[in-house]
Amino acid sequence: MANRLEFDPALMPCPDFTDEFYGAFRNSLIIDPNHAGITDDQGAANHLREQWEVVNTRLREQYQAQMIADQEDANRRREEADEVQRQREAEDRERLLEQTREVEKKRIPAYSFVSGEGAHRKPLRIHPYAEKLMAARKYVPLWYFLPDAALEAKERAKEVMDTNHFQIANEGGESSSGALVLVGTHSIRASPNAIPDTRLTWSQVILARGAFLKALSLGDWPNEHVKMFAEFFACMDTSEELNAKGGVRALVLYQAEMRLDWFKANERQKPYDLAVTNTEVLEDCWKTVRREEFEKTLKGMDLAIGIDNLFLTNSTGNPPPLPPPRLSNSYQTTRLTHCNHNLDITYPTHRCHMCDPHRCRPH
Repeated sequence: MANRLEFDPALMPCPDFTDEFYGAFRNSLIIDPNHAGITDDQGAANHLREQWEVVNTRLREQYQAQMIADQEDANRRREEADEVQRQREAEDRERLLEQTREVEKKRIPAYSFVSGEGAHRKPLRIHPYAEKLMAARKYVPLWYFLPDAALEAKERAKEVMDTNHFQIANEGGESSSGALVLVGTHSIRASPNAIPDTRLTWSQVILARGAFLKALSLGDWPNEHVKMFAEFFACMDTSEELNAKGGVRALVLYQAEMRLDWFKANERQKPYDLAVTNTEVLEDCWKTVRREEFEKTLKGMDLAIGIDNLFLTNSTGNPPPLPPPRLSNSYQTTRLTHCNHNLDITYPTHRCHMCDPHRCRPH
């Protein structure tokens, strides 16, 4: 490949070969036998000019080809850059479309409605965490359907949103196997005030079950499932266990055990009819009730024995003496009448607001 020209040969002026500077070149051509036709200075100058024009023409052609090659190379680089830019823009558009599709998947669709037709039922007022789990057909403790939970959700909704505050929460909700995640303080999460079903009273169970049955619509449960849950609570309402001592507590435990177990079985794709009473589980609940009553009795006996031992430590049978009076800023010196059934004597004594003045000893 010829050496690259850094200048335009067309801009080079033709030298004056008749000048004295080229005299030696002209003399060399005149005496050169290979150039017999050159006999004087003018002929030698013309020959030198012709040779220069030949060389300049060849340089011009080289420079022109060089310029064309540079232009083609610049065009190719520009086309390559344009192609890269087009590919990048196409990738950006595809990425934007993908993000739009992902957002659209998470976005609640705008379903059609009948103009002029209002709601046919009262809107549900339940805790947002319960609403989230009910929509996912997951287990929710009955506490979330009590008025206390609804009040908490209402107060939380009134709080000012502050995304700079975060806290660690269990992603699995009530499950201990859930991963720990970092969530905003106003995210939909479990309530720290939630009470397990086993610690609810029977009145709370009755109060919460109505809201629970209504909230089943959030998960679009089939009618047979809604009927099953309704019969489950109805069977407990008419159960003979309510008439027995401790029966209310046994049914509270039974409800907590069976409802949680049914949702776990449903996740394993092995649900059963919850309305059918499980006598084995009910018997276990009765055992728990009897154990709780026995432990409560033992605690009562321990307390009574402790009180008896306290009085037995005093051989006279009198209660232990009170501690000495404690001095305070309200210490005052006055004269009080000391209680004496035989004598009415006045002693100088002090007034202590922490003691019985009849037990204060004289100074």
